[in-house]
Amino acid sequence: MGKHDRWECLVDIIGIIETLGIPVAVAIGLGYALMYLIKFITKDVTVDIKNLYNIVVKLIDSNREAKDEVKKTMTGVNTIKDIIIILFKKEK
Repeated sequence: MGKHDRWECLVDIIGIIETLGIPVAVAIGLGYALMYLIKFITKDVTVDIKNLYNIVVKLIDSNREAKDEVKKTMTGVNTIKDIIIILFKKEK
């Protein structure tokens, strides 16, 4: 920004204060500062949320794989149990 641009910006700010009054101009300025702060904070938070989302997806996939393995194991155990029961019944 050159000196000329800064002067025009200052004149614009003074014009807003003259037109709207000091309380309204201060409210507008604080609103802009708050908007900038929210954008700054959410920029960092959105990256963290995306990382956490990816972690949750991987955990869900791992959980499904573990459940599938448990089902396969239980099927095998039940099959062996049924075979043992049949063998013991034949012996009697």
